[in-house]
Amino acid sequence: MKFVIESVSKSSGRLGQLVQMETDRRFRTPLLVQSTKGGSIPYLSREVFEYINNTIPALQFSLSTIDHMTDSIKLFNDSLSAYVGYPECLSLLMVRDPCEVTPSGYNDKNTVPLFTRRGKETLDAKRYMDVVESLTPDIYQGLCDADTNVGSSKKRLTKSVHRTTQLMDICYDRHQNSNNSSKCTLFVPIVGGYSIFARSDSIKHAKAKGANATGGYIFEGFHNYGLSATQIDASQLITVMTHCLKELPADKPKMLPGAYTPPVILELISLGVDIFDTSYAYCATTNFKAFTFSLDITDENSAIMDPFLDITNDGLKEDFTPILASCSCLTCKKHTRAYLYHLYKTNELLGPILAMIHNLHHLIQFFNIIHTCIAEDKLPELIQHIKLQGCNNAIDYSIKPNAKTSKNDKGKGFAIIRDGL
Repeated sequence: MKFVIESVSKSSGRLGQLVQMETDRRFRTPLLVQSTKGGSIPYLSREVFEYINNTIPALQFSLSTIDHMTDSIKLFNDSLSAYVGYPECLSLLMVRDPCEVTPSGYNDKNTVPLFTRRGKETLDAKRYMDVVESLTPDIYQGLCDADTNVGSSKKRLTKSVHRTTQLMDICYDRHQNSNNSSKCTLFVPIVGGYSIFARSDSIKHAKAKGANATGGYIFEGFHNYGLSATQIDASQLITVMTHCLKELPADKPKMLPGAYTPPVILELISLGVDIFDTSYAYCATTNFKAFTFSLDITDENSAIMDPFLDITNDGLKEDFTPILASCSCLTCKKHTRAYLYHLYKTNELLGPILAMIHNLHHLIQFFNIIHTCIAEDKLPELIQHIKLQGCNNAIDYSIKPNAKTSKNDKGKGFAIIRDGL
């Protein structure tokens, strides 16, 4: 995998491409990677997904959701992407599922917890690299102790950095001495929570030990994934990331996994972060939210007070308009708000499918506009538009858990997603 920087703007971040050396397929950055569960984009078949996206996607695989498939994939004797029906796609392997909150407090000296469909398991560096060699993804993240967040103590941050260095020493050795893993691109984890000192320690080790193996960097430990990523303090995150990016080489791609909100994504892109995922769209769908925030920076009259449509709102029962009048997705072209509300009330399986179609389409369009704004050096204008949406105060894009689903409804319609099934 090769990273090519096409252009850099002082105020608008940078444009680039990830290039698969064997096929010469190119994936432009800032890149939106499609989060998967068990190798599938949640609730969407490939045929439906192609209605949303007409370009070759990059897929994010989480070991926590495909661990039970690793033996079968090894016997399949082809690429990880081919196994799930996307042979031409870029594959990126992570340990944790960014769509779900990861429980804290299960780390050990030489292992990290892996929360799978079979329950909690332990994962050491040797077993992890065995998996990487079997799956041979295009990109994989190094193993790390990322169990930190804004409330982590200094002692926890120190342990996170120390354990990560121990785990990564093994990963570096296996990556450089194994034929299979050396074919993959290693994204080195940078950990340390919100401590600039701890992050610098992590970067120092990454540069000293991983100089010859590093293909990119992935920043972990700001949150515990799931909805927690939508609720972080953006100013604290930006302060830490500004410091970290100055200490890292500019010619390597940087990734921040998790359900970051659109304003935070834009701020990070302006700093030089290159790769994000679609877990934000998933988190919105699971909580009955459909994106309604305006993407048109020329629209001075948007004045949208809420960036989401709450599908559970009883006021939608006779609203026969689309989710978003300007949206060209399959859901908005064929269905109404009232119909989505009906699907919610009757727990129909079609409900989350239609919501996911719209949310993914809207997020993909958002990234298309980001590319245009960077090329035209208009990212600051887009940041202001997304942040304010025609109002005087900043819009709240965080996602709160929707408590309207009864426990008796689990296993039906929208409620299925709440269990991550």
